[in-house]
Amino acid sequence: MLVVDKDQMIAIDKYAIEELKIPSICLVERASLAVIKNINLSQRRSFAIIVGIGNNGADGLAVARNLLALDLAVDIYIVGDIEKASEEFKLNYDAVSMLTDQIYEVDTIADLEDMDARIKNVSTIIEGIFGTGLDRTISGVYAYVIAMINRSMKYIISIDIPSGLDSTTGDSWGEEVDADLIVSMQLMKKGVYDRSRFRDKCVVEDIGIPQKAIEYVINKG
Repeated sequence: MLVVDKDQMIAIDKYAIEELKIPSICLVERASLAVIKNINLSQRRSFAIIVGIGNNGADGLAVARNLLALDLAVDIYIVGDIEKASEEFKLNYDAVSMLTDQIYEVDTIADLEDMDARIKNVSTIIEGIFGTGLDRTISGVYAYVIAMINRSMKYIISIDIPSGLDSTTGDSWGEEVDADLIVSMQLMKKGVYDRSRFRDKCVVEDIGIPQKAIEYVINKG
């Protein structure tokens, strides 16, 4: 199994998108379908999708959109300033906004209290707060949200990597999601592989990044 660190994965994504002209939004869509592939939808029918505003969050919103298309119950929680979101996030945000009004921005103590009450009613939490590029200590609302996810006693799915886990070292950036399942995109991340309790819960799914991009970065390194 090929295992990559943070810098390698970022470089592979960049090469695929900028040099090989793979549209980023296509990778987001493939990522969302990879997550749904690993959910037993006959048992899991209600979801809290908790996202940040980067492309990991865009993956989460695409998951929400596809679950809504299946007429499943989906609440969406956004942590961060939508005005600063990635383009892929904004595209999927516009789409889910046409499908549901159960979208909540999480910013204040009252928002956190409402979220805490609502997630008691779902069977499954899917989180895409931080992706592989995280490089700072988690604090404030983000830390509260991750702590809330962990104490929820719900089945937790992390998109690509548990938010708060360093994708190179496997260290925690202050708080980390205690995921029951990790759906890793394209390649296993070193930080997950080096933590056996996460590695054993991780599945790796192909999302259409060409082998050429992977080989270019690995051989260059």
